Amino acid sequence: MKFYKNLSMANKILLLMVVGLVFGFLFKGYYSYWSQVTTPIGDIFLRLLKMTILPLVFFSIISGISSIADMKKLKKIGGRFLVFWAIASVLSALAGIFWAYIIKPGVGVSIEAPAEEYSTEGVSIIESLVGWVPENVFEAFVNFNLIQVIVFAMFLGIAITLMPEGSVKSGLSKAFDAGNTLMNRVIEIVMGFSPIGVLCLMANVAGSLGSEVLGALGKMLLTQYIAYATLIVIVFPAILLLIARVNPIKHFKNIFPVMIMAFSSCSSSLTLPMTMKCTKERCGVPSENVDLIAPPAATINMQACCAEMPIYAIFAAQLFGRDYDVGELIVIIIMGCVMAAGAAGVPGGGIMMSAIMMQTMGLPLTIVPWVAGIYRLIDMPNTTLNVTGDTVGMVTVSALLGDLDRDTFNAEKPNFISDKK
Repeated sequence: MKFYKNLSMANKILLLMVVGLVFGFLFKGYYSYWSQVTTPIGDIFLRLLKMTILPLVFFSIISGISSIADMKKLKKIGGRFLVFWAIASVLSALAGIFWAYIIKPGVGVSIEAPAEEYSTEGVSIIESLVGWVPENVFEAFVNFNLIQVIVFAMFLGIAITLMPEGSVKSGLSKAFDAGNTLMNRVIEIVMGFSPIGVLCLMANVAGSLGSEVLGALGKMLLTQYIAYATLIVIVFPAILLLIARVNPIKHFKNIFPVMIMAFSSCSSSLTLPMTMKCTKERCGVPSENVDLIAPPAATINMQACCAEMPIYAIFAAQLFGRDYDVGELIVIIIMGCVMAAGAAGVPGGGIMMSAIMMQTMGLPLTIVPWVAGIYRLIDMPNTTLNVTGDTVGMVTVSALLGDLDRDTFNAEKPNFISDKK
């Protein structure tokens, strides 16, 4: 027990996922008996996750939009970075969609489809877009219409940033920040149940489906890695080479210490001090640019997450034999970008975001415990690419402004930064 208590949450989930799979395989013949215990526990865990989705999205998006208000004070810097964020995020989401349809990780796995049938007959893209705007905000919450809740939250966040400075604006900002903090705490409590929840859910999967699920998980993980490789090999180098006019290899050498820190910590926030120091001292980005961009970028600039979320949506759709039309793929791209920007930094963020994506696209939460079980393997390269994207954005913005210190950028440096200023 002491060994288990000393494990991180991610390792606890991974360990109990394996225990659940082994148990399910070994006692598959008795599934009808032990599933009477594991199924209710798994269902409760999924309901707890679903319980947190709407308030999490509502508060986190308002808080996230408010956090970029300072960027608008310097339109030259903030505006250019927001353009970079939008372009890089959409390209990342497209990479995730492309590889999910090429590799088809969910094809070949037979899972019982949910009771409702999916049909897009008679639905146009224009009608879908119009439907994003809620007629009745309370109805949007009651009907669990995530898109409409997100739109309403975005309007509230923008309205707060446009209010004149004063006690009212400050009070509203603090209230929604407090709500976001509260929901993060609730999610921490819910995630405390995730190891036992994942154990029960994975035991059910192994007992009812078998080894084909492991193959699908492996293909899904491979899809994630190839999509991430596309970002680091094609998307980021193209931006650095064609827009910033710098050597991509040199840039990756400059930020190597940051990438190592991000990979080992799986936290953009913990990596932020090193990101700022490295971008200033090794990449030649002016301090004022880094100080303005880096803190909000650590929250909203998540290209790996933008690639990750569409893969979940398509993986789940393939499991249940569902096809997306163009309008739904556009929703998936936008949702991936919005969730990465508005709900980053949440405990177990990728797990929660996968649940939100499933709910938005009208799919069961079946794959959520699967994602939870292997998320440590996703999170390490995910965080590394997110932080790398922050540095690419800062270098690109400074290059466009003409204040990038190219001598510093191109100078030879050791693999790790020193403490000297």
